[in-house]
Amino acid sequence: MGFAMRMNLNGSIIKKDTFRNIYINGKRNGFEFDVQLGYYRGHYLSDIDLLEVYLDGEKMPQEATTFEINGKEMPIYRLAYAMTEFWSQADPAHIRVIKKGGVSDGEHEVELKLMLRVPYMQIGPGHDFMPLDSGEKVTVNVKEQKEGSTEWVRS
Repeated sequence: MGFAMRMNLNGSIIKKDTFRNIYINGKRNGFEFDVQLGYYRGHYLSDIDLLEVYLDGEKMPQEATTFEINGKEMPIYRLAYAMTEFWSQADPAHIRVIKKGGVSDGEHEVELKLMLRVPYMQIGPGHDFMPLDSGEKVTVNVKEQKEGSTEWVRS
């Protein structure tokens, strides 16, 4: 992709204070966090062209990642079919990743690659639409306090 529009109206896309490990049967088995659009308008989920989560440079498997908005959780591949589900700019979405061992204590890099298409901004005669980069990369220091509670420090 040659270019993409980028805005960051919320200060941060990844809501670091919402991060926590997921516990299944008392063991860390993944992590979750909220994200907010960095654009002034909301989007239908079917406008999402790319959603990937990376932890310390390792891409998390799509089949282990879910997206939740409006009380509805779905796997990433279903976003393309969610034509009537609207993600408001004001409402954070919830990302959940199943990963054996979760996130260990210490410093980690978390990256969200999120590309949307802006359906009202046609560019060119081929019916292409303006790409919107709404991703972010943060460095965090994870310090486990107790089950279900983790502290993030943004660098």
